[in-house]
Amino acid sequence: MTPRVSGALLLVLVAVLAITPLATAATPAAATPLQQTTATPEPVAENTTFSLQIRENGDARWTITDTYALETENESQDFSGFGEDFANGDAEVGWLDAFRTANDAAGTATGREMEITAVSRNYTVSDRKGQLVLAFTWTNFATRSGEDIVVGDAFNTTRGTWFNSLTEDQRLVISPPTGYGVESAPSAVDDGRLTFEGPRTFEPGYLSIVYTGEQSLEATDTDTPATFLGDGGSLWIGGVVLAMLLVGAVGYMVRRGHAGSLPSAASGTDDEDDGDVTEPPADGESADDVDVELLSDEERVERLLEENGGRMKQARIVTETGWSNAKVSQLLSSMDEDDRIDKLRIGRENLISFPDEDITDFDE
Repeated sequence: MTPRVSGALLLVLVAVLAITPLATAATPAAATPLQQTTATPEPVAENTTFSLQIRENGDARWTITDTYALETENESQDFSGFGEDFANGDAEVGWLDAFRTANDAAGTATGREMEITAVSRNYTVSDRKGQLVLAFTWTNFATRSGEDIVVGDAFNTTRGTWFNSLTEDQRLVISPPTGYGVESAPSAVDDGRLTFEGPRTFEPGYLSIVYTGEQSLEATDTDTPATFLGDGGSLWIGGVVLAMLLVGAVGYMVRRGHAGSLPSAASGTDDEDDGDVTEPPADGESADDVDVELLSDEERVERLLEENGGRMKQARIVTETGWSNAKVSQLLSSMDEDDRIDKLRIGRENLISFPDEDITDFDE
């Protein structure tokens, strides 16, 4: 029996050769393995891991590890013989051809030049276990958007996605470029990595990830409260942070003119002896009378900058608007290209300002 190629990659050939539409392709459990002519040991159990390491230049290093259970010494010896042939390029298990087909299909769908390069093969045999390891580089797998790296469109073909399923004995692990954090992802992130366990299916567009070089505070949003309350020192830090947030909120309300509208401590009604009358602005309309829902995304960002002295950090724009990190990052990159704002990297954060704004004394 030959090492089995999963339904995920089998569907590559099915989609590109137009044998059957992706939408009606067989499920992982019903997928038929590709047949090979080189005999290999019949495995007792098998699992496959697809490891995808994204690089800063947009390339992706794929490593596919097939693991087989070897119950007898004869199976181990037979596997060693096949492993030697595999490492020398004299035997295949179907993955490389399937990925080359996927590479061609993705290149057509995205319009980018892509190649499968730097192919390497290896094998290991240990106590009751054998592994075949195939690695290669997929060029131009990701794209750059300003300072972000975006993954997703290379999983597409003109008819959907070539990677639409994992069987119960497969998993996919996607790792970020060195020095980058996950800004948006379709599932939970563990130390920057996304792990998908089979069995499961993927809809077209689901595997979309944005990486950013700025390690903002948003990366800690998944921390549990115990992270801040686990000991006295952390609790003290949490108290300081809370106090700073309260001070910042009061300052923000004062800048926006809300301080005068806070209710009286004595009652919830207006004081009868209060003779002060607030004069409207010269144009007859206050800034708060504008319905932000009627503003374009770009106008809303510019309004926020005006309310904050012409400059603010990108992470704060995310907080103020309630938009996703990916949306804000792409919007700001577009505005920067149009010279509507400036993006300046300060440490691991972006400072956003109007083009003519003096930011030399920014200390927020």
